[in-house]
Amino acid sequence: MKIQAVKPQIWNFKVLGGEKAWEEVAYSAKMSGVPAHIEGSDIFNMIIENDYGSSLEHIIIKFDIKMTKGNAPELLEHRMSSHSGYSTRYVKVDKMFEREESMYEVIVPWHILNNEEEKQSFLNVIENNLAAYEKAMENNIPRESARYLLPFCQAVGIYHFTINLRSLINFLSLRTCVRTSPEMRCLAAQLYFNLIRELPVIRGHIGCRGFNFKACPESGVTGVREGEPLKSYPICPFRAETDIFIPTRKQLREGININKFNNSRALEVFEALLSKWALWEG
Repeated sequence: MKIQAVKPQIWNFKVLGGEKAWEEVAYSAKMSGVPAHIEGSDIFNMIIENDYGSSLEHIIIKFDIKMTKGNAPELLEHRMSSHSGYSTRYVKVDKMFEREESMYEVIVPWHILNNEEEKQSFLNVIENNLAAYEKAMENNIPRESARYLLPFCQAVGIYHFTINLRSLINFLSLRTCVRTSPEMRCLAAQLYFNLIRELPVIRGHIGCRGFNFKACPESGVTGVREGEPLKSYPICPFRAETDIFIPTRKQLREGININKFNNSRALEVFEALLSKWALWEG
């Protein structure tokens, strides 16, 4: 029985219409009454900046995704999409999609990736778990019942996704927050870099909710925007009162003074954080 640790992964990412897909948004926006003096990609930028999201639904994005069995339901909570998934009811788990070699793929939790002792202890437990799964199959237990033995970390959350740009931006705004679980941050970071590569006009306009609206909704969240940072979370790059400070909505209501926002530096800092998350190196 071969077990291989893998990372959460996005592949086969495609924006229908390519880097000119924004023209579909511009066309639909003109139809709904955008002033004639706003032209070309400026229309797309205006739609994004003002959160006029319905036109963005005309841009369709497709990708494949691999993640843990346990966290897959968290992904599927984003319901404004279509997906087809790998079935552990019909396929034995070591016979993965488009692979001839027999192998169990697992995703080791982010927080123990660099702790060899904890990592080995974790893999020992998983090996016993999968041995029980193999034994159940040998005893002619149906796959749909044997799969109850599969661990949370099993990398069988494999889906082909179709989603519109409005919904993908919403996903990224939620899942690139430092409070998001590491696995979801890794996937969101990969999606972000795929999206700005395929649709470069959108770079600088999307990020976490705070970056998008220059006001963070995470008011009173201890360890993220207030109090001592929690060791299990990354430090929010926008919490310190610098030229990339983003206030919470509560702070705005209370009348906090803020300086001019340095959007280019904020983007640089934000993308550096996403680059680390996308690598899945702990």
